[in-house]
Amino acid sequence: MIRIILALFATFVLFSTSGCIHIYQSIGHNFGAYIATVSGKEYSQVGNRWDYENKALLYVYRPNSQWAADEVEAPSFYLDDERVFNIRANGYTWFELEPGEYEVIMRRPLLGLEGINLDGFEFDLKRIAQMNLEVEADKVYFLRYSEIDPPDIEHQTLSDDIPLADGPLVLVSTELAQNELQVTRMLPEGGRFIKSKGPLTEDELEEVFESRVIEIGEDDEVSEPVEESNTMKWWW
Repeated sequence: MIRIILALFATFVLFSTSGCIHIYQSIGHNFGAYIATVSGKEYSQVGNRWDYENKALLYVYRPNSQWAADEVEAPSFYLDDERVFNIRANGYTWFELEPGEYEVIMRRPLLGLEGINLDGFEFDLKRIAQMNLEVEADKVYFLRYSEIDPPDIEHQTLSDDIPLADGPLVLVSTELAQNELQVTRMLPEGGRFIKSKGPLTEDELEEVFESRVIEIGEDDEVSEPVEESNTMKWWW
């Protein structure tokens, strides 16, 4: 175990300075409820404080349990490869989301380190859950995380008769969430807007395409490659 920790630390120091690798880490934010209990404000609905006409609202919460309360390191919650918070027992948070599709991944850290991404090759110490979450404006979504007491099937939000869930992370009904959220407290991270990094819309694709068009007349000759001002790379 000590050798593994030292190897991870050496990798983190080496590659974080070289810039050729992305380190998944939550150092300083990874303390579990056993070390740092959630002490934020008691749950209250966001209500009309969010831009419901143009955005979706996402709550993420974790019911209390003895197992979770004894946790030394809390799992990290990622949206589109960005760590947005670590989820502790009896805690909740919320985000305003731009309508679109988001990749949700949860990773469990070891001394704050969680994994690496090297040119598309990913290695995680422990990936707890992964799902694609599509949200629409003027809708509220509740994601529930619990390792030991999954919700009954009638409380899970269904998509094409298939529960939208991955292990302990489940999209649940408003009724269940509102009942369980009453005793939770706000986590220190959250309460902000997140823009989707999902597939481009047709309008966005057209805008990018038009920005890359180079008009060349019939009599024009190009002896050297033309350097474009738009440096966006296309991978297909």
